[in-house]
Amino acid sequence: MLNIDPITPAIGASISGIGSNSFSDPLLCDEIYQALLKHQVIFIPQSNLKPSQHLAFAENFGTLDDPHLHYPHVEGYANIVLLENDQNNPPDTNSWHTDLTFKAIQPFASILIARHIPASGGDTMWSSCYAAYDRLPEGMKNDLENLQAVHDFGDFRNSFVSDQDGQSGVERLNLNVSRFGHNIRPLIDSHPVTGRKFLNFNEAFVTHIAGMTTNDSNALRTFLANHMNKPEDQVRWRWSVGDLVMWDNRVTMHYALADYMPHYRCMNRITVVHDRRAPDCS
Repeated sequence: MLNIDPITPAIGASISGIGSNSFSDPLLCDEIYQALLKHQVIFIPQSNLKPSQHLAFAENFGTLDDPHLHYPHVEGYANIVLLENDQNNPPDTNSWHTDLTFKAIQPFASILIARHIPASGGDTMWSSCYAAYDRLPEGMKNDLENLQAVHDFGDFRNSFVSDQDGQSGVERLNLNVSRFGHNIRPLIDSHPVTGRKFLNFNEAFVTHIAGMTTNDSNALRTFLANHMNKPEDQVRWRWSVGDLVMWDNRVTMHYALADYMPHYRCMNRITVVHDRRAPDCS
């Protein structure tokens, strides 16, 4: 029987009572899914899943994402992103973001497993977009209801601005703008399963508020970024090797702290695109 212990009132729960051989059990995954809907991010300490088990577990929840356009993958497992960082390869995920909101289909969930952790540092934080919406003044909710935001690859630009492999930074940037693409999403949206409203904004990938001048757009973006950066909406996880964390990427943001340089940190991530339990999932 699962033990589900909420970590904060707003977001996050730790799950225990899972046998090592039952992670791919559909009934267990149904329970985990319900916990995910309620708590938005779930933590399973020291799951110690092998890559093949990680993959089998993820496949219980829906269609997996294609190999990432920017990050490498675990050898032999094209759908498992390899996130390795140290002083020679510093991380680029130390900003509040919701994964891949610039893609045509915003992914449902991510499942992350810690493979190597520095002695200190390297925590990850998650923030509830439900809670951020709930805290908005009623007038502001009304003002934002019909606004849309432009999402693009935002912070990833930093990886393409320098000359490399015979291409100038301008050439590389123009090429990758088309590779990553854009999307336009409502600022206030509703979860496809729970129906709860949430603030659909993240500072890393929202680059413009549609219909506004750049100055007015930047002012609103700054307000929203500050509004969403409240500890009351957040949960912070100190990793141990083998920990598994799954989050609902539709209604959360996360921030991987880059405070462990020059030490090494390695994580494996699978992104689930379609939620097979959602009523409109094809």
